[in-house]
Amino acid sequence: MQLNEIWEQRIKDSGVDFVYFVDITMLPAEIIEDYSCAVLFGKALSKEYITTLRAGQEPKRKEFNNTEHKMDALAVKIADRLEAEGYKSIAKLKTGRLPHKTVALRTGLGFIGKNNLLVTNQYGCALVLGKVLTAAPFITMSEVPKKPQCGDCNICVNVCPTNALLGKTWSVTTTRDEILTRKLCTLCLKCMIWCPHTMEYIKA
Repeated sequence: MQLNEIWEQRIKDSGVDFVYFVDITMLPAEIIEDYSCAVLFGKALSKEYITTLRAGQEPKRKEFNNTEHKMDALAVKIADRLEAEGYKSIAKLKTGRLPHKTVALRTGLGFIGKNNLLVTNQYGCALVLGKVLTAAPFITMSEVPKKPQCGDCNICVNVCPTNALLGKTWSVTTTRDEILTRKLCTLCLKCMIWCPHTMEYIKA
């Protein structure tokens, strides 16, 4: 089996929904350091969880937070095992300047919406990502980032209770602060659950 196949199976066996091996050499060297590949993986949030939140009810468990913790822990586990097999790898850069979404854009998985989240055709915004940077010789891929498909839709902006979202359409030169006033964001998830793409996901 190829190295990609071996590791894709290992990671999927940990309960994720997708795995990509992404070429990141086009990104600034001061950000990616000595790593050439990002192993991106993710888990979709359950339709039941999204439906419960949309109904204004309290879910039985904190699925979003729990999934975030699981993806972070899995990243550490993957990086440690890759290191043990002789491949320089890291779960989190010291600079913290490479968001999961930046890598995800290179997979063709989705685009950045006006809610500053990755919006996908399959899951809407209802997914949690994780990644590992590595020098392992994986066969990698890289897509041109998709253009936003929000159009005139401002649902996420309008449902934000603190007016944290500014209604800016993303482009490759757009900064996070142009889309989102971070100090106002309460992580209420309304912009995630009311996105029309997420609504399509829970209807499917």
